[in-house]
Amino acid sequence: MKFSTRQDIEAPAEFVFERLVDFEGLERQAMRRGINVNRKSPSQPRGVGAGWTLKVPFRGKLRDLVAEIREYDAPNGLMVDAKSGGLDMILTADLLALSPQRTRMTLGYDVRPNTLSARILVQSVKFAKGTLQKRFETRVSKFCDHLADEYLSASKR
Repeated sequence: MKFSTRQDIEAPAEFVFERLVDFEGLERQAMRRGINVNRKSPSQPRGVGAGWTLKVPFRGKLRDLVAEIREYDAPNGLMVDAKSGGLDMILTADLLALSPQRTRMTLGYDVRPNTLSARILVQSVKFAKGTLQKRFETRVSKFCDHLADEYLSASKR
C-alpha cells in the first residue's frame, strides 16, 4: 500500500534538504507525539547508515519499529527503510529545484506486508486509505508551510 504527495515549497532545495535531515529536530517532534526514539549509535553519521529504534503507538498498541537511511543524496533526496513486525516500509523524499527560491518535494511511503497477520492488518487499513491519504497530505502540507515560513523569516534577518 502506497501513500504519496507532491508539494511546492517557497524555499531553496538546499534549505529544504537541511530541514529534512535535521534528525535532532525530527526526533524531538516525534517524542512530543508520544513516540519513543533511540538512535542506533550516539555518534552515528548524518547519512547512509544512520538508524533509529522507535516505539510507535498504532491501533492502541506500542509497536517496535527499526528505521535506517538507505540513500542520502544531498540536496536531491533520501530514502529510509523501516521494519515493524511483519511490515517493510520505504519512505522516499525527492526534491526538485523549480527555481532558486522554490522546491518541489515528492514524498512517498510504501508499506509491504511479509506475514499473514501483517497482510490482514494492511488489508484492514486499506478500507480507510482515503482518510489516511488525506491525513498524510495534510501533515506534509503543514510541514512544507512551516519550512516556507521558516525560510522567509530566516531570509529577512
